[in-house]
Amino acid sequence: MNRQQPSRLLTTSARVYPSSLPHLYQASHKSSKGLKWLPPLVGIAAIGYGISTYREAQMQRRVAAMEQAEMERQRRANMLADAYGDRGSLEELERAVRAYEAQQSQ
Repeated sequence: MNRQQPSRLLTTSARVYPSSLPHLYQASHKSSKGLKWLPPLVGIAAIGYGISTYREAQMQRRVAAMEQAEMERQRRANMLADAYGDRGSLEELERAVRAYEAQQSQ
C-alpha cells in the first residue's frame, strides 16, 4: 500500500495561451468595431429602399387605374350626352326621347 504522489499536479489555473495573444486579439477587434455594424445597416437600407420603391410603383399603378376609370366614365357620360342630349332645347329633348324609345324597343 505504498502510493506514490504524482510529481506534477493538474491545476485549472495553468495558462494555455501566452499572455500576449488575448491582448492582440482584443486590439484587433477594437479597431474594427464600427465595421461589424456595416452589413446590418446596409441590409436595412436596402430593405427600406425596396419597400419605398414597391410602394411608389403600387401608387403609380393605382393612379393609372383611377385615371383609366375616370376616362371610361367620361367616355360613357359623353355617349349618354350624345344619345340623350343635354336637354337644353325642345329639339334635343325630343331626339333624346326618340333614342330612348328606340333603345327600349330593342
